[in-house]
Amino acid sequence: MKSKFAKFVDSTLGAFLIFLAATAVFRYFTTLELAVFSGVTVAACAVLLLHVTGLKRQAGHELSQAADAMFYEFMFLPDSSPAKKFHSALVAIRPEARLHGKAVYLGKTAAFFIFDDVTQRALARAVNAARHFGAKRAVIFTKTPPPDKLAIDGFDIEYASGNAVYKLFRSIGALPAPNYSARNGKKRSVFVGALDRDKAVKYLLLAVCLFFTSMLSGYSIIPLVCSIISAALCAASIVATAVKRIKRAAPDSPNA
Repeated sequence: MKSKFAKFVDSTLGAFLIFLAATAVFRYFTTLELAVFSGVTVAACAVLLLHVTGLKRQAGHELSQAADAMFYEFMFLPDSSPAKKFHSALVAIRPEARLHGKAVYLGKTAAFFIFDDVTQRALARAVNAARHFGAKRAVIFTKTPPPDKLAIDGFDIEYASGNAVYKLFRSIGALPAPNYSARNGKKRSVFVGALDRDKAVKYLLLAVCLFFTSMLSGYSIIPLVCSIISAALCAASIVATAVKRIKRAAPDSPNA
């Protein structure tokens, strides 16, 4: 994920580019003052819209983290644990659900929980077990869908993966206890990656946009200073990238 500083740079640069484009268009039809005001309004609406859509994407990412945490917990438990927890929660809703080995059976449907790599052999064994208990359809719950899906004539196989599995386990109360949650590392600084190679172009464009804005407003001091700062960050990013390349290209010093 991008750091907060990177998101700030991207959103600021994008807002100024939208502002300049809108101002240039409105300038053909009205005065400079009204064009600037209209440009600010359009840019503000665009930033608000992007912020709302960004919140939705963040919610989806948080759900993915919760799903990863669930699969992480199951990794420390026996292979039959997902089926047992799922059956224990499902039987309260559907008493006819049955547990056989590592699968839960409901009518003619068998549910298998393969949270590791889904191999062709694992799928074949699941189908064989499902047929043994009279099932004609299998649902494979997994962390990631297999690249090569097994197709058998006369037997239907469906797959549920990732967030869909987490939502189902959460909805029926079958989530594992958080006994083995991954240890959180040190929080990354908000300025991590501020001088990465790809930031130089963004800083340069931001400096140009700010300088142009300063010109439109009669060389206002605030955007002019921000333009100078952006130009300095661009230069610093170029220097930092050059230093990194020199260090990577330098041969190891001989041992004394």
